[in-house]
Parts: sequence; C-alpha cells; structure tokens
Amino acid sequence: MDTIDKIDGILKNFYEWSKWEGIMHNILLLLVIYILYLFCVNKQERTLTNILLFTIIISIDTLLHQNINIRNRKTTSYL
Repeated sequence: MDTIDKIDGILKNFYEWSKWEGIMHNILLLLVIYILYLFCVNKQERTLTNILLFTIIISIDTLLHQNINIRNRKTTSYL
C-alpha cells in the first residue's frame, strides 16, 4: 500500500503542477493562430465542418478555464 500512496502522490503532483495552465495557454494560442492561418491561406479549407471543429476547440478551452477558475476559487476577470 505504501508504494501505491507514493505513486498517487507523484501523479497528483504531476497533474496539479501549477505551470500546466501557462503551458496549455501557449499551446492553445499557437493552435488557434495555426488554424486561423490555414483558414486564410487555404480558402478551400473554410468548410462548415472545419469551422465547427474550430468552434468546438474554442468552447472546450473556455470550459477548461472556467473549471480551473472555479476549482481555484478565482473570480472571472475580463480585463
């Protein structure tokens, strides 16, 4: 049981590492910029399916931020 507790502690520290939020912000920003670039360069890629997938990515990102703020008891700030 002691080994399982150690593994649980390591996994908890890994998943709850405070730096993940900043890293994920940058990765999602790069993804959004890349998708917008593809929409500008490849006009044939501006299909309804691709636009809906892009919208889903944005909504998942928003939900993740909302849940992180709720969990950390932070109020939403838009400025």
